[in-house]
Amino acid sequence: MMIAGVSIRTLSRLFFVIPEEPGTDRKNLLVELGLTLPDIPIFTFSYEKKMRDGDISSLTWGQATEGVSRKIVPTIKEVNDDVNIIRVGAKYKHDIANIEVEQRWEFTDLETVRTEKNFTNGLPNTNDARVVDEKDTFYESSQTTVKIDKRINKKLSLSGGYRYTKVDNDSEQRVQTFTPAGAVSLSGGNRNWFDPNSDSDVISHLWNLNLLAKPLKDLTVQGFFRLKNIHRDSVSTWSDNRTTGVQEHDITARTNNTTFGEAIRITYKRIPRIAPYFEAGWQQGDIEIKEKESLSGFFQRDTDRDYDKQTYTMGLSFYPFKRVSGSIQYRKELKKNEYDDELDTESATGIVPGGFPAFIDKQYIDTDVYTTRLTAHPISSVSTTFRYEYRAQEIDSKMEGLGRELAHVDIQTFSGSVTITPFSNLFITSMVMHQNLRVKTRARNDQAAPTRPFEGDSTTFVNTAIFALNEKTEFSADYQASLTDNYDENNINDLGLPLEHDYTMQALTLGAKYKIRKNMTLWSRYSLYDYDESHIADIDDYTEHLFAIGGEIRFR
Repeated sequence: MMIAGVSIRTLSRLFFVIPEEPGTDRKNLLVELGLTLPDIPIFTFSYEKKMRDGDISSLTWGQATEGVSRKIVPTIKEVNDDVNIIRVGAKYKHDIANIEVEQRWEFTDLETVRTEKNFTNGLPNTNDARVVDEKDTFYESSQTTVKIDKRINKKLSLSGGYRYTKVDNDSEQRVQTFTPAGAVSLSGGNRNWFDPNSDSDVISHLWNLNLLAKPLKDLTVQGFFRLKNIHRDSVSTWSDNRTTGVQEHDITARTNNTTFGEAIRITYKRIPRIAPYFEAGWQQGDIEIKEKESLSGFFQRDTDRDYDKQTYTMGLSFYPFKRVSGSIQYRKELKKNEYDDELDTESATGIVPGGFPAFIDKQYIDTDVYTTRLTAHPISSVSTTFRYEYRAQEIDSKMEGLGRELAHVDIQTFSGSVTITPFSNLFITSMVMHQNLRVKTRARNDQAAPTRPFEGDSTTFVNTAIFALNEKTEFSADYQASLTDNYDENNINDLGLPLEHDYTMQALTLGAKYKIRKNMTLWSRYSLYDYDESHIADIDDYTEHLFAIGGEIRFR
């Protein structure tokens, strides 16, 4: 893969050129084993190894000058990634209850090096100092999952589960400024700091209880209760080396996130050809964030966020004819966020202390979603589906001393698909989806920094064909394409972020499977990827080829 470049629209040149062409080598290995014997649990084991080594395109802070100055520039990031994943599981079916247990471990060692470059008139300036950012991260996680389900009687079934996750993330980072000659530059405001140890520990608990009941013959009630808690402690010790002396800092942070979720779904199937249903869901959460720097206290935060989310859904499925079915649905989503920042309130003197501001005090999000779907089978070998969704969202944010910010977002999504099976051994399906997004904002009625409406369109095509030559041989072909039309070359308002993106992506995949024996299969796959960004010439264009071959053996 070769990707390099960034669009900076307010400059006379559309992009800055990086002479290097990044590319990575990737290797994946997966081994899965299973043991199935009568009257004992089913045991499974898998080992997966992923390796990545090379360069990828990235962005970093830098200096880009061409009439005006910008601070975000392209760069190359060197990546060396080594991942090991181990899974051990067991399933046991019993008259009392069915039990499923899985233990998962993941070990990741990631090393990255990113160089900050300065640009003048679109090209790298080799006479300027450069900043090198090196980071080594070791990630270790352990996850234990237990699932239990029990059928009480013909009208009531219960299921539940528990998941425990522990994550230990250690990293080391060094940022240094070098002169063009390669020596470390400690003068002026150059960045030279070292983080010998950043340790982050995360522990999470998830409890889940589900219920399925049929109190009446045509009435079904489903419900669940979920409780989740995530606790994180982190500490980072780093030193800032400058000509004025070494400044050492010790930053600690603690986050506690507790979430409750409840939901219920009721369906009724007594009415001929119509099946109405109702869903309701509630979620409440509390997030506490505390951060501080132990020496100077220059960085502090004590934020308590409470949020409440409600979702109500009404809909019905209908079957007017034997070969025609459909559904209509309306969903209402209400979400409220409230932030309490104890360190950012005004003191008795009226002076706001130096802390970490969260800016938003209250936020309300009101969303309406309308969905309709229609499926038809004109003949037994042809099936068609059409779906339309309209989503309208109002966002109201309130900030102390800054007034309100309002935003309106609406999204229309059209999709359709057709599936054809002209012969028993040939399967063809084609799908297209088009989406239109519009965003209107009013930020504090600030005419000095106006915001303009945004409108973007995207279209996706997916085509798949599967042909079974005989009982042992199967061929497949898949073609996908995505197109966007979000870039406005005639925009005369250069204020704000240029977030538009205009590209075309295509992917073609050819595959084959051959069953040597009943429990042994060989497969191969070839893929071709093509990416084109029309609004910034060909700086981000790339073509990628992938060839893979593998086998599968099942022991029974």
